[in-house]
Amino acid sequence: MFYWLWMAFWSAIMLPLAAAFLAGRVPGWIRRQSTLGGLKVKGIAALVLYLGLLVPPLTALSGMPAENANLLRMALVPMTVFAAQGLIVGAALCERFSRREAERAASAAVPTPWSAATSGRRGCAS
Repeated sequence: MFYWLWMAFWSAIMLPLAAAFLAGRVPGWIRRQSTLGGLKVKGIAALVLYLGLLVPPLTALSGMPAENANLLRMALVPMTVFAAQGLIVGAALCERFSRREAERAASAAVPTPWSAATSGRRGCAS
């Protein structure tokens, strides 16, 4: 009974969360911090984590020998957790670097009084 409740509980939480991220239907404060591509990667990470959460009950309900089930759990659960975390961190880093690049491009497009005077010199001390 516990395993069925486990699967129902995590299905009710993780599947709508992943679907919302994949569709881009998230609260405004998350949308302001992320790009659409970053939200999709986070949705995929939620699905990977969901699959990792289903490994323990599926191995218990499948009727496999206990040693094989424990080996499968020890291998798959940490792998899915670290893979999901890697996707989230990778998306956050990509968004941060692209935001930084956009800020640099915007600041380079704004002319400053000293940019016209030094545009031809290129760092020469003459």
